[in-house]
Amino acid sequence: MTCNSTTKKFLNPNLTTLQPYVPGEQTQENVFIKLNTNENPFGPSPNVLKTIKEFLNLSGQSLRLYPEPESDSLRNALAKRYSCKKENIFVGNGSDEVLSLCFLAFFANRGLLSFPKLTYSFYPSIANLFNIPYERFPLNENFELDLNKIPSAATSVIFPNPNALTGIILKRKTIEETLQKNYQKLFIIDEAYADFSDQSCVDLVNKHDNLLITQTFSKSRSLAGLRIGFSFGNENLIEALTSVKNSFNSYPVDKIASIAATSALENDEWYKEKIKQIKTNKNFLSSELQNLGFRVLPSSANFILITHNDYSGLELKNTLMRDKILVRHFEHQDISNWIRVTIGTLDECTSVLDCLKSKIA
Repeated sequence: MTCNSTTKKFLNPNLTTLQPYVPGEQTQENVFIKLNTNENPFGPSPNVLKTIKEFLNLSGQSLRLYPEPESDSLRNALAKRYSCKKENIFVGNGSDEVLSLCFLAFFANRGLLSFPKLTYSFYPSIANLFNIPYERFPLNENFELDLNKIPSAATSVIFPNPNALTGIILKRKTIEETLQKNYQKLFIIDEAYADFSDQSCVDLVNKHDNLLITQTFSKSRSLAGLRIGFSFGNENLIEALTSVKNSFNSYPVDKIASIAATSALENDEWYKEKIKQIKTNKNFLSSELQNLGFRVLPSSANFILITHNDYSGLELKNTLMRDKILVRHFEHQDISNWIRVTIGTLDECTSVLDCLKSKIA
């Protein structure tokens, strides 16, 4: 962060060295095929859109009133969907806000935090903002998480599963063994992409007091524009998280977001069908790219990380950009020759292939 000397004296000293998280490009122009931020290409279910329209037509006047402070209606719907108690659920304004509150509630002033070397780059940004010391642990040679590399001095650990950069998933058995061996450490698992895999650890929060899970409505349920995140944990962790939230923002989830999310939970079969289509498109795109000489990491998410020996990651990104296709390139030295491609519709995946074929031919 940069500022002039006149302004600098008014700032928190931490801000002078802060490196904010940089999200993927968010163009609002329809001329682009947008495959850079892992949004769902199929959009919300028709029932969600119908619910929003009915709310605005019939209940628009209720927008003058504040929403439920603790989002109880949505929490009840989540409890029913995931077979747990409402008291085990926290809801916030997007999973990034939920994660930020978790960092403040559970990581600040509690010793060393640890997360993977290659992961969601929001983690170091928020740790630096709250002045939380952290140490990264390395991935293995196959870009897989290795929980045996967590520093022994760490008091808290956070990692996405599947991993947010690679899409590679860590098996439940390994996670549960780690929780049991490290019962004195708090673990937060960021399951933003879990619905695209065949695995979740939500049920483990009833067995392990040192576990908290975060999820989102932005990916599989196509509600990124409404910002709804949630977490699962034991009642004491959720109560602490709620206390921090109420010291920051008593009404984080608005009424439209709440009723849309509740409706989405009632449309599970529709979303499962769309997830199935995304998996099919992912398998098609991965196979065709491998035929072109690309290395494609095995992904349990709605994106793939790819590289080619003959072209740099930046070169591949720019090639696709010239054809109005947005993908994500990261400057981290370990993956600077890779690009991350969100799985879109079959037509969008075909456009990616056609563009790269013309580059390689």
